[in-house]
Formats: sequence, C-alpha cells, structure tokens
Amino acid sequence: MEPIQLRVTVIAVLLAAALIIGIVAERIRIPYSVALLLAATPLEVKGLQQHFVSSLLFIFLPALIFEAAWNVDIRLLWKNWRAVLFMAVPGVGLTAVLVGLGLSLVNQLPFLQALLLGAILAATDPVAVIPILKRLNVPHELATILEGESLLNDGFAIVLYTSLIAILSFGQRLTGLEFAGKALLVSGGGLLIGFVTAGVVAFVLRATKDMRLYFVASAVTVYISYLGAEKVHLSGIFAVVSAGIVLRLATRFPAESDANEIGTLWAALAFFANTFVFVLMGIRIDFMRIWHEPELLLATIGFVTLARLFLSYVAFPLTKRDAPAAWRHVIFLAGMRGAISIALALNIPENVKFRPQIIDATYGVVLITLVAQGIALGPVLTKLRPSLAPAHA
Repeated sequence: MEPIQLRVTVIAVLLAAALIIGIVAERIRIPYSVALLLAATPLEVKGLQQHFVSSLLFIFLPALIFEAAWNVDIRLLWKNWRAVLFMAVPGVGLTAVLVGLGLSLVNQLPFLQALLLGAILAATDPVAVIPILKRLNVPHELATILEGESLLNDGFAIVLYTSLIAILSFGQRLTGLEFAGKALLVSGGGLLIGFVTAGVVAFVLRATKDMRLYFVASAVTVYISYLGAEKVHLSGIFAVVSAGIVLRLATRFPAESDANEIGTLWAALAFFANTFVFVLMGIRIDFMRIWHEPELLLATIGFVTLARLFLSYVAFPLTKRDAPAAWRHVIFLAGMRGAISIALALNIPENVKFRPQIIDATYGVVLITLVAQGIALGPVLTKLRPSLAPAHA
C-alpha cells in the first residue's frame, strides 16, 4: 500500500473508532473528548506520535482558536474584561511561580526547571475546555469568561515558556523589565498581525457576494495570520484571536445570517479537529512514564490545584463581584490542562536538564485533570444549575 493510502486508511479507521466511542460516551454521559483520550491512551500507532507537536501547533490549533474567537460574544467579553484579563495574565504568572517555588522547596526540581514546568502547566487549554463548555450548556456569560481565559492565557504561558527555554538551553539572561518588554512585543505584535490580516481580507471581500469565497477567505485569514506571526517570532495564538474577532466585525456580509453560517462551518471543522487532537493526545501520552516520578507528579498536581483554587475562590470574586458563588466551582473544574501542555513539554530541547521528569509530570497532570475534572463537570453543573443564573438575568 502506498504511504498516502496507508495514512488515509489509518485516519479513516481512527474516525470510525471515534464515532463508536462518541456514541458510547453519549450513552454513559462522559465528555466525548475524555472518552477519546482514555480509549486512545493504550494505543501506539506508528508514525503518529512524532507528528503530534507539528500537527497540533500548525494545523489543528489555529482552526480551533479561530472558531472560538469568531463565535465569542464580544459584548460579554468586554463586559467581563477584568476577570478574563486577570485570569489570563497574572493568573499564568501566579501558577507558574507557585509551581516553581513549591517544587523547588520540596526538592523535586531546581527552581528554573520547576518554573518551566509551571509555565507549561499554567494555561488552561482551549482545545480541552471549550468543547466541554459547549456540550454542557454553561450559562453564556460564564462560558464567555472561561473561553476568553483559555484563548488568552496559553499565549502568555508560551511567552514565559520561550523565555525560560532561552535561559535554560541557550544561556540567555533576561531582567524583569526585559521580560515584560518581550511579553508585550510578542503578544501585542501578534494581535497587530491578526488585526492587519483580517482588515485586508475584509476589504478584499467587498468585491464579492459569494459566500463560498467568504469561507475560503476566513481559512486564508487563519493560517496567514498564525504562520506570519510565528515566522517573525510573535504570538500566532494572539494573531488568530485578533483575526477571528476583527474579521467578523469588519466584514460586510450580504446578509446578517451569513456570519452565523461561517461560524457553523467552522464549528463543524473545529469538532473534526478536536477529534483528531484528543486521539493524537491519547496516543502520544505514555501511560507507563507517568509514574516514573510519583513524588514529583503528586507534588505538581498539588501545587497546580492550589493555584487554581486561589484563582477560582479568591481572585475571581474580586474581579467579578456580581457573579453567583456557584460559578467559582465551575471555574475551578474548568482548569484542565491538555494538548498544548504536552506539545510544549515535548518541544523542550534535549540539552535542558530534567527534561524527562518535566515530560513525565506533564503527562500525569494532563491525564488526571482532563479525566477527573472533565468527568466531574457534568454532574456538578447538573447539581448547581439552578444557582448558576446571574441575579440580573
């Protein structure tokens, strides 16, 4: 069989298996993504594991981010900007520092390597969080806050991650001011590239009323903005977030419903991409490696959980005083780590000390948070549903 035929056959078999798993997951009421992960974890498909990082970062992630940005409620995002921004920026720093200090104080990793692990695990994963929120019909305002957090915080976590890699792998040194300047440049530059790309595409689309071309233009916007930003070492994630929001706002659609039609098409593509991401993630997780360092794993889970507890029950109420108390439980459980964390861990250069331990701990935290919190979200939401509605609703 030709290589291309073999690959298509493997993809078809995986999709058929995903279909069956999805039906079973619906019957036993566990999240589709969690079911895929658990079913794929024992598998080992030759040729797929080594392509996990590249396929996630350059094929699936831009599509998933764009779909979420296109469909996000801008009005609610702006209304809750304080909560979203705090969870996405100081929240990332708090988690990374708490994990870094904690693991170094209990002698599990040196401080810089522990801080790197903290950065890898600091961001909730939009690939993991958003599909579960949509399936469980979370109140729209709460879903918008969690979507905004997961769209932005991984971008800031990646900035911290790349700075620490530069220190650990290449011996560079950054002062606090230099790091802040780099973070501003990388994130702001990515937002600017997405803004400009979407603006140009929206202007070009004024020459046509063919909705098929609008869809093609949206795909062009996604990958030009992402790859363009990454090429000049800026944030591709922020570029896509900006591009998705700006393209929807700036485009003159022939009819009001056309924007929703494009959103529906991207939602279908995102579901397809999400299926591949969780199958690939399950195949990529090496279950036998998780317990290589049991003390490190348990300590890491403890500090990650402590940071999420602080953000959910202390920081969030200060930034969103009118939110129902029940929202804090959902925010805590939505703090799942996923494919981005694994991709970052696997992307650590070989010359970074304690690389295997960091990967092992990342595997464990991702698997445990996705499975435990993903399964718990449904029953918790069912129990809390009467108390989740805002008082002003």
